[in-house]
Amino acid sequence: MSEKLSQGQEKYGADERSWRDVGTGLCVLDLHEANGRRLQLVRLAPSGRILAHKHAGTEIMYVVRGSLIVDGARLKVGDVLTSPEGSMHRETWSAEGCELVIECSPDDALLRS
Repeated sequence: MSEKLSQGQEKYGADERSWRDVGTGLCVLDLHEANGRRLQLVRLAPSGRILAHKHAGTEIMYVVRGSLIVDGARLKVGDVLTSPEGSMHRETWSAEGCELVIECSPDDALLRS
């Protein structure tokens, strides 16, 4: 259960939220959403994939654990990738599995393969 703090702050543990299995070895934990922005913790299983999508706003991705291939570029622990509004990711996958923090628009659109 979350704890209300001063100044409207709210504290909660990640285990108090529900992970969503969105397929292809991909699980998402929605941490916060406000003002057209969404903050997520993302886990990709080994050989997991993120479907092709177009960004409705800037996406910021931080690699916490493992590594990830995004459109041919390898990201490793500590790397940050910023993608501008209107850009696309066509191929995103992880051979070993990874954990990411992503800030994005909730209006990103999935693309047909």
